[in-house]
Amino acid sequence: MAEKHIDLFMFIDALGWEIVNKHHFLEEEFPYRYPVKMQFGYSSTAIPTILSGEPPTVHKHLSFYYYNPQKSPFRHLKFLRWLPHFIAGRWRFRHIISKIIAKLFGYTGYFELYAMPFTKLPLFDYIEKKDIFIPGGLSPVDNIADKADEYGLKYHISNWRLSEDENISALEADLRKGDLQFAFLYTAAMDSLLHRVTKDGAEVAEKLDWYRKRILSLKLLLESKYDSYTFTVFSDHGMTTLLGTVDLIKDISSLGFKEGQDYAAVYDSTMGRFWFFNEKARNDVTTMLNTYDHSTLLSGEDKIRYGIDFSDDMYGEEILLLDPGWQFQPCDMGLNALPAMHGYAPEDKDSMAASLSVGDPDIKPAWVGDYFKMMLFAMEKQKRYF
Repeated sequence: MAEKHIDLFMFIDALGWEIVNKHHFLEEEFPYRYPVKMQFGYSSTAIPTILSGEPPTVHKHLSFYYYNPQKSPFRHLKFLRWLPHFIAGRWRFRHIISKIIAKLFGYTGYFELYAMPFTKLPLFDYIEKKDIFIPGGLSPVDNIADKADEYGLKYHISNWRLSEDENISALEADLRKGDLQFAFLYTAAMDSLLHRVTKDGAEVAEKLDWYRKRILSLKLLLESKYDSYTFTVFSDHGMTTLLGTVDLIKDISSLGFKEGQDYAAVYDSTMGRFWFFNEKARNDVTTMLNTYDHSTLLSGEDKIRYGIDFSDDMYGEEILLLDPGWQFQPCDMGLNALPAMHGYAPEDKDSMAASLSVGDPDIKPAWVGDYFKMMLFAMEKQKRYF
C-alpha cells in the first residue's frame, strides 16, 4: 500500500519578514525560515507570480488597469461620467457598481473599480477578468491548478472569495478524508489589518496568535491522517507605515496638459504610470517626474530587473515609484492614504516576504516566484513516488 503523503502550502497575505521576526512567529514549530524578495507591484502582481512562477512580463499581471482604449470593456459606460461626485465618489456606490459590471461582463476574477474616475475609465482595460486560482485562470501560462490536473493529483485550492475561517474549515474537511496529495490554503485578512493598524499595531500580535493556533491545529490533523507531510507558510510582501503623502494628480495637472488628449495616467497608491500622445507632454511631464520629491522614475534597467519591461508598455511608458512610506493622496485606488501600504521597491526591508517550513525545503525560496518551484517540485515527487 502506497504511503499517504501530502504537501500543504499556506499563503498569508502581507506576512512580512520584519513582522515574522519581531513576533518570533512559529519560530520553534517552523524552524526553516527565509526572507523572500517580493515581486515589484502589489498583490495583483505577486499572486499571479506565486501561482505561475513567472514574472509580470510573462503572466501579464501588474496593476489592475492598463492602457487599451481600442478594446476597453468600459467604453460603453461613458454615461457614468455624468454622475455627480457626491454619488460617484462614494465607496459603497462604486463597490455595488463593480459587482454589477463584473456580472454583466462575466468576470470571475477579483474586480473592483476603486476610485478610478469614470471620465477616464474608457481609456483602460482590466487584467484580472478570470479567476486566477482555477485551471486556465492564467492561460496561456500554467498555474498550480493546471499542474495539479496535469499530474492527476487529488488536490485542494482555496476559494479566494471565502473568509479565512471558511477556507480553513473547507481544507480541514478535505484533510479528514485522508486522500489529498496537495493543498494550497489562501488567507488574506492580515493584509487588510496591517493596512489599518500598521505592522506595529497592538492587534497584530493577537492576529498572529490566531494564525498560530489554526496552523498548529492543521499540523496535528496532518499528523493524524497522513504518513508523511510537508507544511510551508509563505507570504507575498510586507507592510510599510505611512510617512507622508504627495498630490501628483494636482502637480501633473498644473502643467496644463489635458488628460486623454496629451497623456493618460493611472495613479496607484505608490506608483504613477504614464502614456504620452505628443512630445511636449512627454518632455515636460518626465522633466517633472525626474525631480519629483520622495520618488524614483524607473529606468529601463530597473524595469528589466523587476520583470516589468513590457515591450508594448501596457502598464506605462514611464513609471514613477514612491519612496518607502510615501503614498499618493488622492489616487485612483482611493481618495485618502492608508495608515500603511506596500508596493515599494522589493529590496526595501519592510517589503520582504517570508517563507516558513516544518522541514528543510528542497528548494529554498529567494523570490516569491520560487514558491511555484517549491510547489511544482512537491507535485513532481508525488507523481514519481506515490
